[in-house]
Amino acid sequence: MKTDLAFLIMTLAAVSCGLQETGEKKKHDGIWIGPGFSISEEGGGASQRTVWYVTGFDYPDEYRWRSDPECGEVKCSLVVFANSIPMMKIPIGEEYGTSSDPDMHRVLDGDLYTDYSTDSLTVISRNGKVLFSYPGREMIKGMAVDGDDVYTLGQSRTGNGFSYRRNGEAVIKRERGYLFDHFSIGTDGHRFAFSEPVMSASGQVERYFAVVDGKVSQIAVRDDVKKVWDVCHQDGRLYYLASLVGIDSPVLVDGDRMTAMDIPALSTLQTCRLIPRSPEPYVEGILNSRGDVYTSGIWENGKLIQLFAQGMTVSASCTDGDGLFAVLTSNDRKRSVIYRCGETFNVPEGYSVMGACPLAVVDGILQVGLSSSSGDSPMVWRDGETVPLKFDGYIASVTTGQSSQDTVRD
Repeated sequence: MKTDLAFLIMTLAAVSCGLQETGEKKKHDGIWIGPGFSISEEGGGASQRTVWYVTGFDYPDEYRWRSDPECGEVKCSLVVFANSIPMMKIPIGEEYGTSSDPDMHRVLDGDLYTDYSTDSLTVISRNGKVLFSYPGREMIKGMAVDGDDVYTLGQSRTGNGFSYRRNGEAVIKRERGYLFDHFSIGTDGHRFAFSEPVMSASGQVERYFAVVDGKVSQIAVRDDVKKVWDVCHQDGRLYYLASLVGIDSPVLVDGDRMTAMDIPALSTLQTCRLIPRSPEPYVEGILNSRGDVYTSGIWENGKLIQLFAQGMTVSASCTDGDGLFAVLTSNDRKRSVIYRCGETFNVPEGYSVMGACPLAVVDGILQVGLSSSSGDSPMVWRDGETVPLKFDGYIASVTTGQSSQDTVRD
C-alpha cells in the first residue's frame, strides 16, 4: 500500500492547477486520453482486482466554481481518474454530449458514458463520441452495457413517463408513470420497477409494476396499502416498502411475509427507502422527533440497528456484503461524517462530499470523494488515508465502473 501511494503521489505531482495533459497518450478533437486509460483497459493488476474510478469537473484557474457566478455557462471539463491516475479529459458542451450536471455521466466497463438533453433529444455518447439519440428529453436513471448493446432507463424531464431502451430503440415506453430508483443486473436480466396511475371506480389510483429482462408484470400489493415507498429486486425476490391502513410504521413486504419497522417513541418517520444488499435489503429512513430536527436511522428485519447522531441524515450510501457505508450531513449543512460498518469518521475540515455517487467499496476499502471548500485540491478518503487529485473543481462520483445504479449481481 505504501509503495502504491508513493507512486500515485509522484505521478500526480506532475499535475498543477487544473488537470494537465501530462504523460499524454492521445489527443483528438479536444479529448485527452491519459495514462490511466491503460489501467482501465488492463484491470487493476495482480494486487488489485478491481479498477476504481473518480470523475469530477475541472474549472479554469481562478474561477470561483463554488459560487458559479456564470451559472453553469463557464467552459469546464469532465475529468476521469482510474486508480487515481488521470485517464480522460473531455470538454463540457453539446459538441461532446457532456453536461456539468453530476448526474449525467457514469463509467461502465472502463468507458465514460454521458447523456445530454437538447431542446428535443436525448443524446448518449461514449468517450465524447455520440452513440445514438432519440426523441424526448429524459434523465437517465440507469444504464448497462452488454457487449455492443447499451441499455438505458430514462425518466421524462416533465416528471411523467419513462422509457427502457436498447441502443436508443424503445423496449418499454410509458407516457405516464414514475420509476423507482433501483436498476440492477441479475442472472435473469435487467430489473427495475415503476408506478403508474390508472383510473378505477373510486378515481385515480397507483398501480405498481416490476420489470425483469424486458417483461412487465403487475406487483400484487396488499389491499390495505396506502403508499408504496420503494421497490427493489434482491436474490431473485421482490421487496416493497409500504405504509398500510391502520399501521403507523412502514412495513417491508416479501411475498406473504411482512415486517413492520420499529419506530422510536415520540418519533415520526418522514420518508424511507430500501438499500439493496444480500440476503435482504436494509431500510433507511429519516425520523423527526423534535421540531425541525431530522435524523437518519437504519433498519434490518424491522429492528432499528443504527440511529445516527441527532440532526445527521444520510446523503449517500452503499453496501458490500453485510457491510453498510454512508456519508451523513448535519441539518445545517456545516458538518459531514463518514460511516463505515458502525464506525464514524469526521470529514476533514474544509472539505465536503458532493456529487451524485460519492462513495464506493473497492476490494474491501471504502473510498469517498471529498471536495475542498477553501480552494485546495479534491481528494479521495480511503479507509482513513487520503489521496489528492490535482484539478481545480469537485469530485462528482467514485465508482467501480460496474453499473450505473445498484451494483448487486446474482
